[in-house]
Amino acid sequence: MIDKNISDEQLVLLLQDVYNPGYFSMLVQRHEKYILRKCMSYVKNEDIAEDLCQEILIKLFINIKSFKGEARFSTWLFSIIHNTCIDHLRKNKKNVRQVITEKMAEEVAEMIEGVDEVPEELSVKILDSLLDEISPEEKMILLLKYKEKHPIKDIQLTLGLSESAVKMRLKRAKSKVNKLYQTYRSKQKS
Repeated sequence: MIDKNISDEQLVLLLQDVYNPGYFSMLVQRHEKYILRKCMSYVKNEDIAEDLCQEILIKLFINIKSFKGEARFSTWLFSIIHNTCIDHLRKNKKNVRQVITEKMAEEVAEMIEGVDEVPEELSVKILDSLLDEISPEEKMILLLKYKEKHPIKDIQLTLGLSESAVKMRLKRAKSKVNKLYQTYRSKQKS
C-alpha cells in the first residue's frame, strides 16, 4: 500500500524504478482534471480537450522515464500539455497566436512596471505586437512564469536553460511589454 501523501516527484521515481499500475493510476487521478482544464483553455471544445487529455496521459506514460526529478513534476507536465495543445492547434490550422494572447491577456499588467491594471483591449494589442517579436521558447517561458506561476528554477530545469538565460529572456520580454505599453499610452494621449 502506497502512502497517499507521497509527492508527485516521489511517485514518478517509484514508477521509474518499478512499474506498478497503481502508481500511474494515482498520478492520473491527481492530474487528469488539471490536464483537461488546461486543454480546454487552448481548444475551447470539450470533446477535443478530452482527446488531447488522453493523448497527454499516453505521452506521460511513455515518457515517464525521461522525468529527471530536477524540476517540479507540475512544470514538466505543463510543458507536455502546452506542446501537445500547440501541436494540435497547428495541425488544425488554428491561430496559435490568438490562443496564447487570450491566455496571457490577464497577466500583462503584472509585467508592466508601476501599473496595476491594463484595459483588456490594450493588453491584446500589446500581446499581439509582442508575439511578433519573441520566439516560441520565450512565449513558453512567459506562460510558465506569469500564467502558471512556476518558479524560475523549475522553468530552467524543464527547458534545459541556465538560470541566467531564463532571467534574461524574461527581462527582455518584460522590457518589450513595457516599451509597447508606453508606445500605446503615448498614442492614446496624442
